[in-house]
Amino acid sequence: MRIARVHVEAELEVGAEIALAQAQSHYLKHVLRLQPGAALLLFNGQQALDYRAVLIANGKKLTARIEAAIAVETESRLACEVIQGLGRADHIDWMIQKTTELGVSRITLFNAERTQTPMKPVQLQKKMNHWRSVAISACEQSGRALLPEITFHTNLTQALAETTAECKLLLEFNGIPLISALDHPRAAVSILLGPEGGLNPAEIDLAKATGFEPVSLGPRVLRTETAATSALAVVQSLLGDMR
Repeated sequence: MRIARVHVEAELEVGAEIALAQAQSHYLKHVLRLQPGAALLLFNGQQALDYRAVLIANGKKLTARIEAAIAVETESRLACEVIQGLGRADHIDWMIQKTTELGVSRITLFNAERTQTPMKPVQLQKKMNHWRSVAISACEQSGRALLPEITFHTNLTQALAETTAECKLLLEFNGIPLISALDHPRAAVSILLGPEGGLNPAEIDLAKATGFEPVSLGPRVLRTETAATSALAVVQSLLGDMR
């Protein structure tokens, strides 16, 4: 049976006792049916470590006593960033979940000109918390110990200003084959794509002006969340840790 793996917002060290949140306690007790004394793994998303712990009963909540630290080698040596125009909420959630599982190190979202429902400042913190929870769940499932960084910008200009990758790829139907742009080793790759409807001509020109090379994923038109995940899988297969 696979051991339960739980993200906690705490500093972790051997010998520490970590009080688990009520929702986590409920999940471990009533969904996974774990009893006091059961083993589990803790991680905090900031270290490439899992911490082996045992459950201790503490009323309605559970406490985990850490017994050992375990090095986790699930991070790709290739730094991968996805820059995506904000699309439908369920599409963005799916993209965050799947690219996290595939090893993305940074996800940058922005209000594109064709974003149907632009993000308003009053919504941002709630959305950022939600997106982080999606990434946490994907890390728990996939065995990753480090959370990807998730940022948001109000336009493409601001989103591109923070990109430092040496290999910059713009997903465009009429671009060169993606594989042709990945013909030698890279340390970092940035993948840019728009929301449903794509980037507009001015945004495409801006991306090209900042060094993004138009690349294609083939003859079929992919949904935006499928395109991001597919491109990352190809990049990880050719340059990252999926070879």
